[in-house]
Parts: sequence; structure tokens; C-alpha cells
Amino acid sequence: MKKATVKALVLDKVSNTPVVLLGIENTKKILPIWIGACEASTMAIAIEKVPFDRPLTHDLMLNIINEVSLKIERFVIHSIKDNIFYAKIVLRDLTLSEQDISEGVNPFIEIDARPSDCIILSLKTGAPLYVTNDIIASEAIDLGHLDQSDEEFKKFVENLDINEFRKLLDGDTSGYGE
Repeated sequence: MKKATVKALVLDKVSNTPVVLLGIENTKKILPIWIGACEASTMAIAIEKVPFDRPLTHDLMLNIINEVSLKIERFVIHSIKDNIFYAKIVLRDLTLSEQDISEGVNPFIEIDARPSDCIILSLKTGAPLYVTNDIIASEAIDLGHLDQSDEEFKKFVENLDINEFRKLLDGDTSGYGE
């Protein structure tokens, strides 16, 4: 499993669908995930850290998690089935004592989630986002021909032709997403 971070949020002009590009830590690989327009809008707000007077949906989720004495440990994008990515939120129950844990009580709670929700929550909290090695091996694109610098990646994204990007993938990616 490797840590991932948001490198860019772009638009697939062919399908008019947003695509989030996750950079895989210590590699030159990118994992593209096609997401919905509403999710992309919320993600853009999280990336830009736009403040709101009242809590948005993800803020409400975080408030509830905190109020019931849970802590977000990590997010994991763990599988893909029928071109749909699956993820989970791993929470830790802060009400359990070390004695409870030593007696075998599992302090972790895993919640099924969409990758976009995990990405948004990760952006808001700083909790780590991970991608399993199987997903990296089968779905990530190696951009080894690019320099690792952010400037080089920005140039790549600015000139991104999503059709050419799709050709880098093995097989048809129409409908890849969550």
C-alpha cells in the first residue's frame, strides 16, 4: 500500500467528466479516477480551502465523527470492480482503553466509501490516503518520462489531452470511476 495525494483535478472533454489525478508517493505514477461533477465541485472547494459560514456535508461528517469520539486513521482505495473503484474510511474508537485493546477488542471501524469522499475528507483533515499495490499495478499510469518537479507536472496537465492519456491505459477507461 502506498500513500497518494491529489496532483490535479481535470476535465475529460470527451465525456465532459471530471478526473482526479492521484500521485503515488515515491513513484512517477498517477492514478486517474473519473468522478461526478458534484464531487469535483466539492473537491475543488476542499483543494482551495474555501471557508463557509455553515458546515457542508463533509464538514458535518467530520463534526459527527469527532462528537462520537472517533478519529480518522486513514483512507484506502482498495479495489476496482466493473470499472468502479472502492474505498474505505478507517476510524479508531477513542473510547476504548488500552486494556480493552489488549483484551482483544478491535479499536478500528471500517466504513465503505466512495474514493471521492475519501479524497475530500483527506484534503480536509490531512489524514493519509492510501492506494493498494494491486490497484497501483493494474490502474496507475507511469509518467516516468516526466521530470519529478511540480513545474514539469503542471506543464503536463496544462497540455493534457485526455484521449492521449487514455491511450496510456491498458484498455478502455470509459466509465472508470466510482
